Amino acid sequence: MNASRIHGVWTALITPFDDQKIDWQSFERILNLQSEAEVHGVVVAGSTGEGPNLTIDEKSELTKFARKLLPKSIRVMTSVGSSSTKQSIEQSNIMMNSGADSLLVATPAYNKPTLTGLVKHYEALNELGAPICLYHVPGRTAQRLSFEALAELIKIKNIVAVKEATADLDLFSQLTQLEVDVLSGDDPTFLPSLAIRGSGLVSVLTNVMPKPFVEIYTAFESSDWIRAQEIHFELSHLIEIMGIETNPGPVKAAAEILGLAKNQLRLPLAPVSQKNYQKIQEAFKK
Repeated sequence: MNASRIHGVWTALITPFDDQKIDWQSFERILNLQSEAEVHGVVVAGSTGEGPNLTIDEKSELTKFARKLLPKSIRVMTSVGSSSTKQSIEQSNIMMNSGADSLLVATPAYNKPTLTGLVKHYEALNELGAPICLYHVPGRTAQRLSFEALAELIKIKNIVAVKEATADLDLFSQLTQLEVDVLSGDDPTFLPSLAIRGSGLVSVLTNVMPKPFVEIYTAFESSDWIRAQEIHFELSHLIEIMGIETNPGPVKAAAEILGLAKNQLRLPLAPVSQKNYQKIQEAFKK
């Protein structure tokens, strides 16, 4: 993989807990699953990894652990998004020194900066020299950007990719016409996004089932579109059930059901309801 590009299948890693401490054995199991499936990269401490509930030291240790355990062919991206540019820069320096190959930077939440502020925010991070994946996720930041605004931000040199998580395929198709890798941030739109020149996926379900997603990507790249469709449809119910409650609740339940990690989250996040846990369990049985 070209070191300046971010494409293929990436797993937005969960952070397993045991009695509110990081469960390193479970984290290793999940990383080994990614290695066996030959995913293209992993994302540490994002929203799926409960990044806002982790300390800086924990994020750093997770990054070091992932980089040490995974082969060099699997890239490590760490989420450093913050509502403060200063804090984002501080986190970025720490994570780069911990072994991150690239940085996932969501548009700042809560304070909703103008486009001028966003440009200055990403320009400040650009000075660090690390590849940046801009994360557009209005559902979490409460700030939906227009194509024109995103196109302006993409002009910044080290923004080499966009994780687009609106499920808006019209916006997605516009972005793929620019000089940037565009990855789906939603499992349901993975295959459709490839059809409009998408570069890949940052996935939740790949925490527990990475291989089928790699197979979709490989089949599509080999022009075996029928096989890619078949796998997509086989996965559709599991993908749907992962949205039954707020992420990462459902995937942590799935991880416990499959014997990978305990179903524990940090407040204010909570495990899925018992009713939904049973639905997830039945989905995986099928």
